[in-house]
Amino acid sequence: MRLALLFVLVLGVACSSSNRPPGPGEPDASASEDSGTRDDGGTPEDDGGTREDGGPTDDGGTPEDGGTGEEDAGSCEPPTSVRETLLVPGLNTPRRLAVDATDLYISESHSLRPGQVDGEGQLLRLPRAGGDVVSVAKGFIAPDAIAVDSKNIYVLDQQGLWRVNKATGERGTVPIEASVNNVITGGTEVLATRLNGRDVVVVATGARRLVRVDTVGATPASVVLFEGEPGTQVRGARVDGLNVWFLVSGGGEPGLYRAALDESTPPQRVDPSITSGTSLELTPTHFLITEGSGGTGRVLEVSRAGGDQARVLAEGLQGPLFPVELNGAVYFKESVASGSDFLRRVRGCPPGVTDAVGPLGTGPGGLIVDGNTLLYTSQESGTRGAVGRVP
Repeated sequence: MRLALLFVLVLGVACSSSNRPPGPGEPDASASEDSGTRDDGGTPEDDGGTREDGGPTDDGGTPEDGGTGEEDAGSCEPPTSVRETLLVPGLNTPRRLAVDATDLYISESHSLRPGQVDGEGQLLRLPRAGGDVVSVAKGFIAPDAIAVDSKNIYVLDQQGLWRVNKATGERGTVPIEASVNNVITGGTEVLATRLNGRDVVVVATGARRLVRVDTVGATPASVVLFEGEPGTQVRGARVDGLNVWFLVSGGGEPGLYRAALDESTPPQRVDPSITSGTSLELTPTHFLITEGSGGTGRVLEVSRAGGDQARVLAEGLQGPLFPVELNGAVYFKESVASGSDFLRRVRGCPPGVTDAVGPLGTGPGGLIVDGNTLLYTSQESGTRGAVGRVP
């Protein structure tokens, strides 16, 4: 399989399987993270800064996206469906994505069953310059959110946070942080960044804690940046300088929070109106937030300057996740099975309208921005899962 101009452009094909991932209300339903990460799932952060999933907001647009960012953001017409480039087909429940200067990394779960003992999950690597996808490390139990730095890949699975050497695929016999486990509930993020000249990783656990792991050394040290009351869940996180922005749902004080990466100030709730947030993204001017599930899900835009009420970009959704901004338009993943609805774009008007972008697949999986393209996973099980690029 080949990236960039060497990949062959193919039509999206409908994915179907009798063994689909859990639906809303089951493990990994809309509460699922998928990064992813940045997705970003997780993405490498540079010297304490953040690489925005939203990409360059001053980009003038490309021939593929049909014009300028302003036209994308304000158009009342549905977008033209695009043909995706299928990068890696034949996967079993691919989840989150991460990129560096040379490679694309994929967490392939194989199973989302809670309580499983033997893991068949693995980390995959696809060279950006072209080449075959290869397995970097195997034996994970439902690997999910991932991040990369200059030397390592960090992956969160049901046993904890693992550190995998990029060059050799080696990892220890135990996780570098075992307290951040049981990630099958979703809402997780792994973010690689730097603090005072050293590599650290921030983990939104999907449970009640936000954790910073200092990754240097044989026995990395962990610091709890935030701990909610029992029943709360930390879902979604982004690093911006020394600020860690994250979402808390459940408990008595849900909302959008800010914590200091260096622990210089106590965590602070900055917006109590976000009561069931599931994933978060930063743009230079706004927070993009998904919340809810089961037909009540929404995509929200909140000013970083404060003072304004959240603007509802989309509602009535089954489990929206991973809002990102590309060329002035907002995209997100929807938790649906086998169809064209799993990757959507917000239309400029009328308010609340969204459109399928074009590819066929199963959500949520993962969604990140890479330059002027979107990279996504179709979370189908068996051999029908895939990683693709739009446009």
